[in-house]
Amino acid sequence: MNVSPDPITTQEQAAKERETLLDFIARGVLCATASALGDDHSEPGEDALAKGRAVADDYLSAYEEWLVNLAAGNAASGPR
Repeated sequence: MNVSPDPITTQEQAAKERETLLDFIARGVLCATASALGDDHSEPGEDALAKGRAVADDYLSAYEEWLVNLAAGNAASGPR
């Protein structure tokens, strides 16, 4: 199955998508941590989500930086 999302064309859409990704990543980090520790998977508290979002923000920032560098490198090498 091939899914193609609608293109992001505005800063507002990009910011909304980034927030959604941060939430998904933060919840995934918390779920993985709970599994590793043998804890239950109940709804995380606000403090736990805030800490998870900080980790997710670091991860997403590094990923965005990598994408920008990749695009710049591809642009510098010219057409193939």
